[in-house]
Amino acid sequence: MNGCGQIVRNNCIHDAPHNAVLYGGNEHLFERNEIYRVVMETGDAGAFYTGRDWTSQGNVLRHNYIHDLGGGDAKHVNTMGIYLDDCDCGDTLEGNVFCRAGRAMMIGGGRDNPVFNNLVVDCPIGLHIDSRGMTWKHWNNTNDPSWCLDAKARVFDYTNPPWSVRYPHLAAIMNESPREPLYNPIRRNVFVDCAKQVCDFDGNVKKLLDKFEIADNLAVNTAGATNGIAPAVDLKGFANLAGTPAEPVALGFADAAARDFTLGRNARLLKELPSFEKIPFGEIGLYKDEYRRRLPARERE
Repeated sequence: MNGCGQIVRNNCIHDAPHNAVLYGGNEHLFERNEIYRVVMETGDAGAFYTGRDWTSQGNVLRHNYIHDLGGGDAKHVNTMGIYLDDCDCGDTLEGNVFCRAGRAMMIGGGRDNPVFNNLVVDCPIGLHIDSRGMTWKHWNNTNDPSWCLDAKARVFDYTNPPWSVRYPHLAAIMNESPREPLYNPIRRNVFVDCAKQVCDFDGNVKKLLDKFEIADNLAVNTAGATNGIAPAVDLKGFANLAGTPAEPVALGFADAAARDFTLGRNARLLKELPSFEKIPFGEIGLYKDEYRRRLPARERE
């Protein structure tokens, strides 16, 4: 998917060796798609993948259900649900559901990537953010066309309208510590039973956390496990909730065992995190076109 303003909605993509959706460009909307059993024969890949471009801005990934991905092992989680690679900027991740999806969300050194209201269940790592722009010598390398981030952006005259009006952080990037992964707000996300880490931040990101907007997130250890489940999150903007084997936490999903993550009206999750917005789980994926079904056969072509 490239260009500008494309819509990818209500698809079911499954059983593929590599990425499900590769994209670049601007103002795309990816919503209500179900993706599973992809990246089955590859690593360093994601169900949704984009990368190495400051100008690929304004894209929204919303209300997708990504689950049961392939790849990776217990030591190195090498499969991602949504993979924003190599300093990619300007994608909004909102209201997505991840279940057994490796690193659910990965921000590889980029900025302006809001992470809002996502539900992560039974993934090794919930959210990864690193600072590769600060540590990799080939960042913005003029000898490598694929990495020459500023030069690729200057092709669009990105410091002047209309780019500077639509994407003001992009227009100012070279004057605002361009190597730092800034402006990645993390709000209203719920992480349930992450096996390794809820948030995987490298050392430089941890030093920059005072510049991050992190608020109203919840980490849940359903049965209070001390092995095989990530420990409590010691970060600003995170609350922790733990049950016991005798009294596990029931968050109020319609049927978590059957992977129905619809929230009931009185769901405990909504009481623990009132700002969390219900995800329209029942509207994700393929649906019956009732209008076409009612048409006479001769008119369905």
